Amino acid sequence: MNWDLKNKVAVVTGGTKGIGLAIANEFLSLGASLIVIARNGDQLIDCLLAWNEKGYQVKGIVGDLTDFDNYPSLLQKIDEEKIDILINNLGGNLPKKFIDFSPKEIDQVFNLNIISNIRFTQLLFHKLKASQNSCVVNISSVAGFEDVGTGSMYAICKASLIQLTKSLAVEWAEYGIRVNGVAPWFTGTDRINQLLKNEELENFVIKNTPLKKIAQPEEIANAVAFLAMNKSSYITGETIIVDGGFLANQ
Repeated sequence: MNWDLKNKVAVVTGGTKGIGLAIANEFLSLGASLIVIARNGDQLIDCLLAWNEKGYQVKGIVGDLTDFDNYPSLLQKIDEEKIDILINNLGGNLPKKFIDFSPKEIDQVFNLNIISNIRFTQLLFHKLKASQNSCVVNISSVAGFEDVGTGSMYAICKASLIQLTKSLAVEWAEYGIRVNGVAPWFTGTDRINQLLKNEELENFVIKNTPLKKIAQPEEIANAVAFLAMNKSSYITGETIIVDGGFLANQ
């Protein structure tokens, strides 16, 4: 088995910025073909132009995975596609105190971080099964293992995604579908870099991270790519923590 993703077709959700973009770039560099789904059409066009200039094979689909009424249309757009890998990268946070969340805001956070991942993974089950050697990688968070001050609703969703990874790995093993996850700590995306302008927060993160640095999106993408390769063929049901040693230091 080679250390690459040649002849693999991967779906990456939220693949035009941050960790999702790093995953897309890593997969393409390893020889995969991609289907990238993103809400922002302008960002998607910019990424497609850059990828096409490099000769990469990428199909872009503009879609909001929290709008479940659009799923039939979305499935139609990928109906003819072979799919070997699903990267559930979609997520986001609304940091608030538990008592301050309105019912609408609770729905918003849960739909973005867990319900959409559940529904979309269900949607692609038959395609993943048809591959006979496929995998799902869920992007969770260290917040799913321990309270890190990012808010209870987000943490609940990420913990749920970790458990979904375990349960689905067992349930879908008979179909040749591996299911794993990656749990990042603070990572230098545009959104996180804005938060880290708060010197107190940045000092807290670095002080409590044994490697004494903020992760880069590419470092998360490397772990995701490994789990998507045939090289990891005997790994399923695991969530790899990519946190510079943060949890080991608690």
